[in-house]
Amino acid sequence: MTLDIATLLLAAMALDVGIALYAWALWLSCRSVRIHLWVAASATSATIGCLLYMLRQAAPDWVAIWLAQVCFIQTFAFLWAAIRLVHHRSHRLSVVWAASAVWSAACLVPPLFAAEQLRNVVATLGFTTYCLAMSVEMLRPEQARPAMNRVLAAALLWLLSGASLTLAVDSALQRDIVVPLNQAQTRAALWLMLYLVIYTVLILAVVTLELGNEAERQRRVATLDGLTGLLNRRAFFDLAGRLTAPHREMAVLMLDIDHFKRINDLEGHAAGDAALVRFATLLRRATAGEPTGDGRGPVLARFGGEEFVCLIPGGNEADGTRLGETMRRTVETDPSTPERPAMTVSIGFAAGPIRARTLDALLQAADAALYRAKHAGRNRVAGETFGGEPASSDGPRIRCA
Repeated sequence: MTLDIATLLLAAMALDVGIALYAWALWLSCRSVRIHLWVAASATSATIGCLLYMLRQAAPDWVAIWLAQVCFIQTFAFLWAAIRLVHHRSHRLSVVWAASAVWSAACLVPPLFAAEQLRNVVATLGFTTYCLAMSVEMLRPEQARPAMNRVLAAALLWLLSGASLTLAVDSALQRDIVVPLNQAQTRAALWLMLYLVIYTVLILAVVTLELGNEAERQRRVATLDGLTGLLNRRAFFDLAGRLTAPHREMAVLMLDIDHFKRINDLEGHAAGDAALVRFATLLRRATAGEPTGDGRGPVLARFGGEEFVCLIPGGNEADGTRLGETMRRTVETDPSTPERPAMTVSIGFAAGPIRARTLDALLQAADAALYRAKHAGRNRVAGETFGGEPASSDGPRIRCA
């Protein structure tokens, strides 16, 4: 079977046109999603490049050679920009156009422009640079174990880069490489088939990675408090339900910022929001690396307003007392400024095995302990043991109430 490169170019154009039209339609319907713009630009560049290459024996050299190669280089440069956006990484336009700029500068040198073999090597180095850069993005260092689809995409990019460089070197060793499109060109046709397969896989990779990002955004909207970034009430109960089990110890702390209404009334709601964000940051700091009964870290959530909750899986009364006091001290000792008013927190906790109390009962007991802490003077920790005996803490002192 003879591979017809003209037919393969037409197939590549048809594929690229379909991808371009679909991506442009997506971007026009939602212009805030810039990934669709870069994919559309990539497919459009590929389409124009294939068309110009097919016209190489009819169009002027600066069109069929220089502009066609610019389009092929930008096909991968634009796709690299899309993958950077998928990973929430910025890019400079100067980098996106850098390889094309180098290629254009090389074409301005008459001896180089006249040597098609050398031109091919320069252009190939341009787009393979972006291919290798995309493979690095797919296997980013912070990913301990990249998913199989990422590994596959990176491997295909390496394969395309290797095949392109091999073809460029092979063509550089030939005396005359300008061959009519209707004449069999096995190596070039195989490269074009490889390009078709890999480019399609790369588009799918970008789409699936962005779908994963969108799923993560939706999950965050559904499970996280929009202001503080902590779990919201619904997500807290969903997670707590999975963590609780019969005969298991559990400790719950209810936290309430003291005199929070005063911050809102005197400083304004913007200052109140800033105080809530700062308070959530302090809670994360206080619970960072905190050991719990089952090795899982404490679970923090915002219940609403200035009320927060902390769940200690496998925790007991001692864990609740220790962590509550750590939180109280962390908030109390946080430096204040005129823009950051001082804060204190009252904390109530309850601990006991789930067989004796459901999570709701523990929350109610912790809320009752919080009420006692508030009425005992605020800025303290009050707790209820499994046997129902209340205990409280004012500063570092733990005493029976």
